[in-house]
Amino acid sequence: MNAESKSPARIVFTGAECTGKTSLIRAIAEELGEPFSAEYVREYVDLVQRPLEARDLDPIARGQLKGEDEAAAEAKRFVLHDTNLLSSILYAEHYFDTHIPWVDERFLKRDYTRYFFCMPDIPWEDDPGQRVGPEERSKLHNCFQAMLKRYEIQPVELHGPLDQRIQIVLTELSAIA
Repeated sequence: MNAESKSPARIVFTGAECTGKTSLIRAIAEELGEPFSAEYVREYVDLVQRPLEARDLDPIARGQLKGEDEAAAEAKRFVLHDTNLLSSILYAEHYFDTHIPWVDERFLKRDYTRYFFCMPDIPWEDDPGQRVGPEERSKLHNCFQAMLKRYEIQPVELHGPLDQRIQIVLTELSAIA
């Protein structure tokens, strides 16, 4: 970006597993012609080929940040994030009862323009090795709600089928641009 241009608006899609984040972000990125950062933990799980452990939290958070920054470097108006460090904080607490201080600090210093919170009102799809199950999705949804409240983040909630969610996001983003 040149000195006269503004930084792109960072748009985060968050929510429990299997709430349509990845499908939604890909559709929005294609519609807008803007880059997105993927949820790094998915790549990491494929890389290590074993259940995650507490020692994996640090490299996952670092990979998430790297992906976010690489996508932002390519963005014009928007960069879309399929989750962010909020998920790293939540999963560290939920699954490992721990915190990584640098992750908490970095999260508080990052400037995200808008959050979209994907509701678990779409059918569950199995994804072995990546998703626990529909019962866990419900628990995680509640954890995400609590986490958003803790950090005083007021997201736009996304309900319904993909096409409805896309329209809501596009309408919201048009108000930012």
